[in-house]
Amino acid sequence: MRTILFHGPSGSGKDTQVELLVEKYGFENIGTGEMFRVMYKEADIESIKAYQYWSKGHFVPNELTYSMFERWIRKFDISKPWAFVSVVRDAGQIPLFDELLKKSERQLDAFVHFTLSEEMAIERMSLRKICPYCDATYHQKYRPESVSGYCDKCGTKLVQREDDQPEKIKLRLREYENTIVPIVEEYKRRGVLIEIDASPSIEEIHKQLITKLGL
Repeated sequence: MRTILFHGPSGSGKDTQVELLVEKYGFENIGTGEMFRVMYKEADIESIKAYQYWSKGHFVPNELTYSMFERWIRKFDISKPWAFVSVVRDAGQIPLFDELLKKSERQLDAFVHFTLSEEMAIERMSLRKICPYCDATYHQKYRPESVSGYCDKCGTKLVQREDDQPEKIKLRLREYENTIVPIVEEYKRRGVLIEIDASPSIEEIHKQLITKLGL
């Protein structure tokens, strides 16, 4: 089964693209963002520690992240293709991710990196809303809800995530720029790097993605 790692700055649309792969090709969507939020709702002890970081727009320490992550991936179907989203956020996490894949008896087939300007990233993220109940994501410009302010799936009132405020977005982007270069270089060295311009429409980006992945 194929195993693909996706990465890109906040607002690049990587989550939307993975959702399309889930719908069309049966991928499992595996990300630390959802992990932090869901496990925090479940009052997991480690997730409470992690909340002190991600709620302020900071990266969660590597050891804490992967301690949680090793438990989180047990929820997913090993017979399906896996799409990991932003689970390698600095070079120190690369060997931790390698070990995780080894334990899961999987091999990384591709590292997909979406690129996007800071200006567009801030515009996209500041207009985003999420459902606090089912985690569905909406966007005022690109993917609006049917009834303003309410989730299409479950009817819950939508909210803006704490880390989607403009200043916190800028902080995340600064940290992202400081960490992404060695990650991209390592996966380029391994011959699995695929770079995609995330500035066009969702449909155009998806066409690029499908072509480059050979799906």
